[in-house]
Amino acid sequence: MDGKRKVTQEELDNACILHNKYIEGEDGGKQAVFENCSFERLSFNNKQFNGAVFRNCDFKLCDLSDTGMCFAEIHNVRFNSCNCHMLTAEEAAFRDVTFDKCDLRSAVFTHSSLRNISFDKCDTEKMSMQNCYELPEAEIIRISAEDLCKMSDKEGLILRGCGGDLQEWADGINSALIDTEILRHTAFEKMYVFENEGHTNIMFPFDDVELDIGKLAMWRLQTHEQFGGTWLSDYVPNRLGGFIEEQPAQEQKKPDCPLIGQDSNIYNLMGIASKTLKRNGMAEQAKEMCDRITSSGDYNKALCIIGEYVNITSVDDDDMEESEDEEMGVTMN
Repeated sequence: MDGKRKVTQEELDNACILHNKYIEGEDGGKQAVFENCSFERLSFNNKQFNGAVFRNCDFKLCDLSDTGMCFAEIHNVRFNSCNCHMLTAEEAAFRDVTFDKCDLRSAVFTHSSLRNISFDKCDTEKMSMQNCYELPEAEIIRISAEDLCKMSDKEGLILRGCGGDLQEWADGINSALIDTEILRHTAFEKMYVFENEGHTNIMFPFDDVELDIGKLAMWRLQTHEQFGGTWLSDYVPNRLGGFIEEQPAQEQKKPDCPLIGQDSNIYNLMGIASKTLKRNGMAEQAKEMCDRITSSGDYNKALCIIGEYVNITSVDDDDMEESEDEEMGVTMN
């Protein structure tokens, strides 16, 4: 508990009163937010901290029996030797939480999202964790707004004005969409973050997720005032001027190579094809072809590989002199 502010029982009781006013929408209410705090031998018994926030906190020898912590954010918290009998924390967000030597009999954590939660030497008889789900730590990829213009082959959900902890945004959106059964058996494991119009924005790509697009469309409309949600396919044309179509690299024409009628030794044919490629400014392709041939180990495969790089013609159709074999230290029948 070193470095953490010690909370008194009186402070806790007052915070509970104000928090419940906040929950009920009464004047003078204030959400209970505890950060970098320690609670030692305090009674939470029968108190309601639903929707409260506990970050970087330590609980030691506290009575949390019959306590309500539904919808609470419980991040980087350690419970040590606490009475958590019948603690109810449904649909809570547990991140890096440890219960050590705690009485968790009949505790209820159903429908909660979890990351790195552990129970060490705890009594968990009749503890309920039905329909809880593990949330991945999302990969945060920073891109420029211009990069979005190159994603014409993708679709995704863009949320605007996403300040604060980006990982919490990922957790919050994943939890919301899982709870409403928009995401099915999956979660967004990566998100693209970009700056535009003075705001931080997030794009959640639809790659590798299973979702109900109809329900997501309704959710987007219902939460538009809060998140400004839009589709990638709408955002880019309306705010960035449109997609930039990638110009395909012009396919380099295969040069003619007179192999029909030549000595059919594979290294002779490879040597002729290699020199033909080099004469046509395709030295890299020549090396690549030779590497593929020497590792193929099969005459017919080798011929097919040569055909990928040159247009095989007959010596009767070309005046090219017969090329000498290139020295290769591999035997191929």
